[in-house]
Amino acid sequence: MKIKENNEKLKYSQLFLIFVPAAVVLTVMRCIQIPTVIDTKTGFYTSRSFLVVLFFVLLFAACLSLALIPFLAKQSRYIWFKRYKSKSFSAATRLFALVMLLDGAWSLVTAYDTAQDTRIFGTVLRSMMVSGAIPQLFRGIFGLLAGIYFALLSGALKKPDGDVEKHKVLALMPVGWVGCRLLNLFVRRISFLRVSDLFLELCMCAFMTLFFMAFAQTANLIYSKDSRWRLAGFGLPAALIAVILNVSRLIFTIIDSEKYVTENYTFCVTDLAFVAFVVVLVLRMIKPKPLPEKENTESEIVS
Repeated sequence: MKIKENNEKLKYSQLFLIFVPAAVVLTVMRCIQIPTVIDTKTGFYTSRSFLVVLFFVLLFAACLSLALIPFLAKQSRYIWFKRYKSKSFSAATRLFALVMLLDGAWSLVTAYDTAQDTRIFGTVLRSMMVSGAIPQLFRGIFGLLAGIYFALLSGALKKPDGDVEKHKVLALMPVGWVGCRLLNLFVRRISFLRVSDLFLELCMCAFMTLFFMAFAQTANLIYSKDSRWRLAGFGLPAALIAVILNVSRLIFTIIDSEKYVTENYTFCVTDLAFVAFVVVLVLRMIKPKPLPEKENTESEIVS
């Protein structure tokens, strides 16, 4: 069993041999694509460039590898967040909580401003329904609740006897946040202005949803033999796409190129905080803390 566990750790560590090079190469390719083969008005590709085909082939291969390696290395092992307690994981959770709270507050303000800008018939509620601000409103609500959950989780991770499994309903709030974000992709006024960005965001949100569902299952002690591999297998592909999208947007924002950066398609700090959270979590999965003998017995491999 010790040999199997060491082999599992080895395979999990190989994930970053794929994640880091893929993030660097694909981000560079994306930065080349934006000013050369993407129509800045529609987001469609202007030509069937080999660079476009290569980009999506590499992206598909990287995401598939990041999902398959944990799947093939999986064991029927319970996941205990007590084993992941550390200063780094607690700090990453605290950072993610803060950014989620700010994202939720920003979403609420944006929803109200959108309704005010398109105000008709004298009512904010009717304006929000017509302007598509309703998904943004619920994104703000779920974002605030998700931020509160991760703040509570961070506090529990800092305490030696902290209970990380008691906030069962709040653990589902990140799933609602991603769901509202998906809806918002289709109702915002310029949702189809950058079609290539929209496709990548849809893929990212799909992986995020699967990751947060696995995370909620783990946090709520609803154990299954798949909980361990799904945290890495869905979290890292989502993080990879988040890096590609947001780092490329950040680069064009820094060089102040308004031609390639449009409203609602600027870089998202929340996505970058999500990347940090997932990376630290997977690193803790590679080398978790040893459990006391009693708990270690309870978390042994089950048949």
